[in-house]
Order: sequence, then structure tokens, then C-alpha cells
Amino acid sequence: MKKLIFISYFFFFYFDVFSQTTIKIDGFFDDWNTVMHTYIDDSTDSQGVDLMSFSVCNDNEYLYIKLVLASEIDLTEQSFNSAELIINIDADNNSYTGFNVNNVGSEYGINFFEKFIFDDTDSSIVDTLSLYDLDIITLPSITSKEFEIAINRSLFSDTIAISIRDLTGNDFMPDNGSIFKYIFNNCSYPSNSATDFTKSNKNNLRLMTYNVFNNGLINNNRIDEHRRIFSSVNADIITYQECGNTSYNDVLNFLNTSNVYYPYVYPYSISGNLTISKYPSIQSWQVSEKIDAELIDLPDSIYLTDILILNGHPPCCSNNQGRQENFDALIEFINDAKTIGGIIDLPINTPISFSGDMNLVGYSEQYYTILNGTISDTITFGNGGFPDWDNTSLKDQVCYFNEKDIAYTWNKLTPNIGDFPPGRLDFVFYTNSVMTVDKSYIISTKDMSPSLLSQNNLYLNDSEASDHLPLIVDFVLPNITQTELEDYKFDKNIIQIIDFLGRDIEEKNNIPLFYFYDDGSVEKKIIIE
Repeated sequence: MKKLIFISYFFFFYFDVFSQTTIKIDGFFDDWNTVMHTYIDDSTDSQGVDLMSFSVCNDNEYLYIKLVLASEIDLTEQSFNSAELIINIDADNNSYTGFNVNNVGSEYGINFFEKFIFDDTDSSIVDTLSLYDLDIITLPSITSKEFEIAINRSLFSDTIAISIRDLTGNDFMPDNGSIFKYIFNNCSYPSNSATDFTKSNKNNLRLMTYNVFNNGLINNNRIDEHRRIFSSVNADIITYQECGNTSYNDVLNFLNTSNVYYPYVYPYSISGNLTISKYPSIQSWQVSEKIDAELIDLPDSIYLTDILILNGHPPCCSNNQGRQENFDALIEFINDAKTIGGIIDLPINTPISFSGDMNLVGYSEQYYTILNGTISDTITFGNGGFPDWDNTSLKDQVCYFNEKDIAYTWNKLTPNIGDFPPGRLDFVFYTNSVMTVDKSYIISTKDMSPSLLSQNNLYLNDSEASDHLPLIVDFVLPNITQTELEDYKFDKNIIQIIDFLGRDIEEKNNIPLFYFYDDGSVEKKIIIE
């Protein structure tokens, strides 16, 4: 049903400070600090969750909108929503066309609660579109008070008007008869720092994590795509998910065309996870139903330490309790690993990585359990505590597309009305007190230039082998190099004993120690009672 058009007194109500920045769609907001076009709403005019403000920016491809609310909601998940948000866009800057709402003529009404778009470009009909028809990205994918939204701007004129409303609380931005108009000015510009696939240093330890979607490594319709991605990355360690029906022999068959040797294959039948490594595992653990661990024995000729690799795929969708239980068990395991006793004792400062499809689409509490060690069920899993060795948070390594400032890792391959927009579901967390990251990226072949595809023997549709995208992280670990050895000054009559941080210490149990002899040789030992 169409539209009663009325005339009102229109005016602008926003702070307009022109500056340039790089908006990265990743669910974090530091890059919005210099923005720009912002509307501040009345904080007492809602019967539900209060809309607080919104900011707007753009580049040559996307319109960007940042939303701020007074309380946490899940923007697109009805199970957790206490708000029903709609963004209306007057795409032609004409209040007499489109659907009349809040003094604007809306051509596109983006309903996040129902996950579709009202298309009012034709006055004779009301059509509906998928969120994917406007290439809409919303992050974070967990509950939050803030969200950033990317909307493809190709169907918009250079000047638009924006109205935002919450149907549940009957709150509008802007209100009091004002209109928020926005003139595209490319206030965001791409970082222009394309990430190539080559390691910066051969001694960096490359990890890839990838949900291959329903045993993709044995699916004849997708195995070639998976093989090309696998070969292009040349990772040292890979954590795969959704491999529950992929046997050890299946993995060997998948690997048989690779010119890189991966002798160590660790399938987990209960979780469906799979870890592949160039290096052997010293010991394995089942941390929880959906999390597995391998202590990887890194070459002593290169590295001063081994690494604990955790591979996770907690339950998806509305199963918040199941995810929380797995993450509680993760923190219990890490705390056990850092202390003497229990089922695992790691040498002090052993690097730890936790990667996989985390299915973080519900309560933000689960994300912060991983990050900060805040256990929910303390009766079952203990009191928790910061999981890094220096009693700080784990680092969430935010990866981006090789040639775009976008960080989502999941999207619907054949989207329809009502489907969730792309989300950030896959993660790499690590102990950044004892290792760093040199390079990281997400492979989305449809978003890669022809030259980058060609350089890495990839095809445009290869990343459609799964509904998830692979994440690649290059870790920098303490390692032995000739330069580092030359930095040590020895008295030829003294044997010096240090730990891998270079501190003089006495022999201690379960700590990697490095003996520098008077003939210049170096030996690694672990003293065990």
C-alpha cells in the first residue's frame, strides 16, 4: 500500500566535520574516531532500547553506517533481539518518490530483524530483496551496543537521506521533523596495502584455519577448489573443520597431488575437526566435545619453543549454552596447561594458538570468555583467569581480505530473502606475550584482482568451495638465527644457560633451556624430574 505524501519543514541536524579515514568493516570502531557526519539522538525518547546515534561515511564502493544503542542487541537474530531496526534510504534524494517515512521518500528499507529489504523504487509495487542484493555486511555478528554496516552504493545518487527507526521502541533517528541528508564525499579511502601470499620470512610459522563445509575435502564437486587453495597457501599447520566423515586415508588422497609434504595428519572423529602439520605432535588432547589440541614439536634447529595448537568448532546458531560450555572448557584447559598438575603441563611461555570456526553469533559473553578467560560455569570449570602467560587477554588476530578492508569469514553461497548477512565467525586467537604476527589475510577469490589470482594459481570462484573463507596467519616465534647467536658475548671458559627470552637462569624443571658452550655450539634441553 502506498504512501501519503506530506510536506514538512526539513532541516539538517548533524555534526559535519570533513576528514579522511579508512573504514574497516571488522566490528571494531577505532577507525570511526574522526568521523564526520554524526547524528546524536535524544536519549529519553524510546519505549524500548534507546537509539543513541549514528555516523555515516563512504568510499567509492560502499556507504558505511555506524549505529550506537543504549543496550546490547543482536542486530539480525530474532532469538536475542529486543529491538527491530530498519534503515530507510532515500536513494534519489526526493521525498516525493519511494515510501514516505519520517519525512523521507525511502527507496530501500533495510529490515535487519526480518533480514530483507523493502524495494520501493517502483511506485506501483512493493518488492522485497535479499540483504545480499545490496551487498550488506553487518559486524560484529555477536550482541553489541555498536554495529557498523556496509551497503553497496551503486544504486544511490550522490545525495541521499537516511532515517533509522526501532519498531519495538518506536524510536526514530533523526526525530522532531528533521532530515539527515548525506552527500557522498569519499571520506573513507582504501588502505591500498594488498597482502600477497608470500611469507616475509621463511622462519615465520604459517597457520591456516578453514571450515571446508560438509567434508569438502572429499567432495568431488569441490575438491579441486580446496586443493588449489591448500597449495596456494603452503601453510605449516592447518586446522580444518567439518571433516567428520573424512578419514585418514581420505586426507592422504587429498594430499597426494601436493608438492609439499605433510606427513602428520590428526583427524578427530568426535568434533569433526582435522589438523594437518609439517611437524609431528608430541601429545594430543580432547579439550571438549568440539575442541582438540596438539602440542606440535617444532624443529629445534629453527625454533626455541614448540607450539600448542587448539582447533575448535563449537555448536552454531542459537546454541549459546553449548558454545559457552566449550569455551569454558577451553579456558580451564589453558589454565591447567600453565600450571603444574592436571592433565597438561606446558613448558613456561609455550606459544598457544586457538583457531577455527567459532560460530560466534550469539551472546558477546562467549567472545570475552575466550579473550579474557571469564568462565561462566565456575562450579564445573573453575574460576578462570586471563589466558596469556603474562596474565593478560589472548589476542584476536583480525584478518582482512587481501585487497579489501573487510573481515567477514562466512556468507551464504546462494542467498535468499531471510538469510543472514555475511558474518565474522572464524577466528585465530593467540598468546601475544610470547609470539607476534607478521602477516595475516582472508582468501576471498571473488574479491581478488586477476593478477593476484594468477600469481597464486587460483580461480575466481575457488572460495565458493565452502560457505566459510580460509584465514591465514604468519606467526613470529622465538627462533635461533645466526644474527641472534652473534649477539651473545661469551667467555670461552664459561658455560652460559639461558631460557628462550635470553635470561640467565638456573636449571628448572620443564623449562626449555639453551646451553651456550665455549666452542660456540648451542644445545636445547628440557630438565624433567
